[in-house]
Amino acid sequence: MLSAACKDSIRAMIYVANLSKKDEYRGKFISIHKIAEDLGISFYFLSKNFQKLVKAGFLESHRGPQGGVRLVKKPSEIKLLDIVAAIDGMDFFNNCILGFEECSDTKPCTIHHLWVDKREDIYRMFEGTTLEDAIENIEKFKNIKV
Repeated sequence: MLSAACKDSIRAMIYVANLSKKDEYRGKFISIHKIAEDLGISFYFLSKNFQKLVKAGFLESHRGPQGGVRLVKKPSEIKLLDIVAAIDGMDFFNNCILGFEECSDTKPCTIHHLWVDKREDIYRMFEGTTLEDAIENIEKFKNIKV
């Protein structure tokens, strides 16, 4: 499954993308303290994950009183799969769900055949969903959680 770091990073990136659309934040750095507080995530935990996203080229960071993070790319150019790859890597989509090292079509675990189809569906969902898609859902649905 996806790590807590990955889930929190996806939520935080959706949050940043959504705020970036608002006039008061457009082109500006968004405080990591604000993001962490608003999402109920540890500041230090989030900062560590944002470092990975900066390194991957999705965010730019700046220190100081006006510091924080901002998107480097448009929300429509960042897929949820990109965030997963930057934070957790691709093991979730490549490895056995039960953790066996030797699990394949020729040497399957007991639920391999069930997992393969679901894993491919999940991969396609993450690969086919951008931050823009996610923030459009915020606008479409009431009481949606980020």
